[in-house]
Amino acid sequence: MKKKTKLLTLILAGTLTLMLTACGSNNTAQTENSSEVTAQNKEEETVVNIPADETPTADTAPSQEPVVVTIGTTSDDPRLWDALQAELDARGDNIKIEFKNIDGTILNQAVADGELDLNSFQHYAYFNQVKTDQNLDLTAIGETLIVPLDLFSNKYTSLDEIPDNGSIAVPDDATNQGRALNVLKNAGLISLDPAAGTSATIKDITENPKNLKIVELGGSQIPRSLDDVDAGVINCGYAVDAGLDINNPLYKDEIDLNNPEQQPYINIIVSKTSEAENPIYLEVVDAYRSARVYDATIERFNGAAIPAFDKE
Repeated sequence: MKKKTKLLTLILAGTLTLMLTACGSNNTAQTENSSEVTAQNKEEETVVNIPADETPTADTAPSQEPVVVTIGTTSDDPRLWDALQAELDARGDNIKIEFKNIDGTILNQAVADGELDLNSFQHYAYFNQVKTDQNLDLTAIGETLIVPLDLFSNKYTSLDEIPDNGSIAVPDDATNQGRALNVLKNAGLISLDPAAGTSATIKDITENPKNLKIVELGGSQIPRSLDDVDAGVINCGYAVDAGLDINNPLYKDEIDLNNPEQQPYINIIVSKTSEAENPIYLEVVDAYRSARVYDATIERFNGAAIPAFDKE
């Protein structure tokens, strides 16, 4: 009886041990499976938390060289170009301006030949004449400023004082002579053939009540020749360089950008025709026509040049 009881006890103990072992094994398997699921979930969470199209930061993004745009001018004063560069930088444009002071007689050819990207030194009237004469494939892509042409004198302070048979100096180049003669017309000193328009020459004078002698001189020479004539029509840029008071000329020809007689004398930015729609060049033009460059023009020229665009 005791032997049967002992055997039954051993059988029950063994069965219990097997049950505990199986239970422990199942718990271990569940724990391992749970760990695998947890790890998988962590991997999935990591993928979800990092956007696939995340843009690299400035520290990790590769630096790009700026696009260099060369602009030919006839001035070595950097103030307008510094203002233009500051505007491009403020906009975040990766564009660097390099301005080059070059003889104006070759600036258009230099753009046509690809030696320069753009030039900025001339008005429409001069540009159209040179483009025709030299058969250049160039296009005006933006307007910048206009330089007034006014009548100055070292001898008189009013138009009425100009004597009969007096002498008036005007520029000898075709484009600026027409403009100068229109200044004299606006001042009431002469009349011109209406058909001549902005291309008027001395031959187009139809009335000259004071019998004035029109003296042709190089535009830059007229300020130095004022003691030799009664008055002279002078580009205000030359007037400033000569120390003349541009705010007190003998006659001031008011600037009206809507006046068809003055529009041909608006200064421009020029490119090759094939590059007229280049987005980089058009961005340069747009940046030029900004409040920053407007203010720099007023400061630089002090009335000797007027922006050909409104201040935004």
